[in-house]
Amino acid sequence: MRNIIRRLLGRRVVSAVLGVGVLIALIAGLIVLGAGADRRGDSTEFNERERPGTNVDLADGFAQWPMWGRTPARDRFDANASLHPPFRKIWNYRAKSLLEFPPAGDELYLYLGANDGKIHAIRKIDGTARWVTQTPGPIASTPVVVGNRLYVTEMDGALYVLDTETGSIDWTFKAKSRLESSPLVIGRRVYFGAHDGTVYAVSTRRHRAVWTYHADAPVKGALAYRSGRLYVGSYDGKLHAIRAGDGSGVWATPTRREFSFGGSLYSTPAVAYGRVYVGSTDGRVYSIGATSGKIIWVRSTGDWVYASPAVAEGRVFAGSYDGKMYAFDARTGDVLWDFNTGSSERISGSATVIGKIVYFSTLGGTTYGLDTATGKVRWTFADGRYSPIVSDVSRLFLAGYTKVYGFVAPSANSRANGATRAATS
Repeated sequence: MRNIIRRLLGRRVVSAVLGVGVLIALIAGLIVLGAGADRRGDSTEFNERERPGTNVDLADGFAQWPMWGRTPARDRFDANASLHPPFRKIWNYRAKSLLEFPPAGDELYLYLGANDGKIHAIRKIDGTARWVTQTPGPIASTPVVVGNRLYVTEMDGALYVLDTETGSIDWTFKAKSRLESSPLVIGRRVYFGAHDGTVYAVSTRRHRAVWTYHADAPVKGALAYRSGRLYVGSYDGKLHAIRAGDGSGVWATPTRREFSFGGSLYSTPAVAYGRVYVGSTDGRVYSIGATSGKIIWVRSTGDWVYASPAVAEGRVFAGSYDGKMYAFDARTGDVLWDFNTGSSERISGSATVIGKIVYFSTLGGTTYGLDTATGKVRWTFADGRYSPIVSDVSRLFLAGYTKVYGFVAPSANSRANGATRAATS
């Protein structure tokens, strides 16, 4: 009798375990798959003249990287840098703390925020510190550098504005909740979102809010800008278009799938070709008309898309938690190629396109450089977790887990030497 009871109990335990497994699989399926079909796009609101990578001024021949995503449109595309792998590492800088976002850069320096609240100014030529400023932190965003001022948002709920020469804090603005949104400066205003759903426009002269816009859920990604409008996602799955002048809403488009537990927009939108491109934790990438707010195309991946897309030469590049980097046709959403890094190599950070190479890192700690046309591997490096790469004309810079690296391509050696002589003369 005891043996019979034991066998029955064993079967019940196995059945219970199987039942839990099925339930978990079902929930996971709902998170990623949800309901509703993908949608193929057409030429609706597709403007060839609004090309990515074209709205950042270059000074003295240097391709600056002044902000998260490089341009106000956040397209993450440097068409001017003639850098091609293989690369040679010329220095590394130890930040000694988690680096969730890459640096911003002007002609001579990189500016980097770390998880321990330190802000670093690093010389591009040799990777040495110009200054380090301690703030309350932590910092989970990329600063923006404009002239001799550096704007940094921090999780303590404050915007800090520093003098780039000395690292001293010039002024601060205190928000009502935590800040994870990389700031954007347009004219005399700095724009960013907050965890309580507030979007701020702060005057750089008066150091106070000119206007606020309120979403119904946290805003953690950065705002993108084009033609007088700001675009930002919120954690309830809505993509918002806001007038930069007065903070009034133009449209708010829901993207979350029906019956899906996912659907948060952590991804920073990229604006190009008259469209807004954004990833979602419902596992999909969306193309939305910048003027109308209409969803033009939708394309599924196999898991959450935290990453912000990069847009270059008619293609949209976005990584997924399924371990794949995807290249989508910017007009239709067709998958042109995908590259599988492996099931354990989830992609959380955003892609960057420099010339003809798209760069990204995996949570497993590898940075890849792929050919934008074919998806073939052209370069790898054994560090990097999130969004790793920024550049100028002669150098590539990579943000690893706690270090920043400087690289030069053999073809760019002469330009790098010339830049070094100019910087030190």
